[in-house]
Amino acid sequence: MNFTQSLLCTLVPISGDTMTQEPPKNLLEVAAEQGSFALFCDAARQSGLQETLEGKGPFTAFIPIDAAFEKLPKGYFDALVLPENKKQLIDLISYHIVPKRKTVAEFERWDSLKTLDGNTLSVQSVNKQVIVGVGKVVLPDLYAVNAAIHGIDRVNMPPSAQRLAPPSVAG
Repeated sequence: MNFTQSLLCTLVPISGDTMTQEPPKNLLEVAAEQGSFALFCDAARQSGLQETLEGKGPFTAFIPIDAAFEKLPKGYFDALVLPENKKQLIDLISYHIVPKRKTVAEFERWDSLKTLDGNTLSVQSVNKQVIVGVGKVVLPDLYAVNAAIHGIDRVNMPPSAQRLAPPSVAG
């Protein structure tokens, strides 16, 4: 065996043992696998923003953990995901997404960030604790191929939600 053949044998598996590599995961895939963001992922899919959030990005997602949605008034989330409240749902999901990738360490440089829907979300960084809107970052720096994801402990309500009544529950 000459040098070239020897080199090829060390680089290419011969025995049928193929090297498999999973494709990189996008924002919603990483969020779903994490386990604390099921309600947000379901809401994002129902809002019609799934294709955007699975797209190229880059994004920073401040995703409320499932327990944050449970702090909303009783029935609010269930009403929000009804088809007749889709506009409010889109506004809420978009208000948690920034069209740039940012890590927690970078937040000290800003006091606000522009969200996907064009609104401004306040950012405070005090003693290494980051608060985005009303949500404290509790799961920082999860990475997807198209986003940095930060879990927050409260749901931020977009300005449009503050002008409107809570979504109605039919029935």
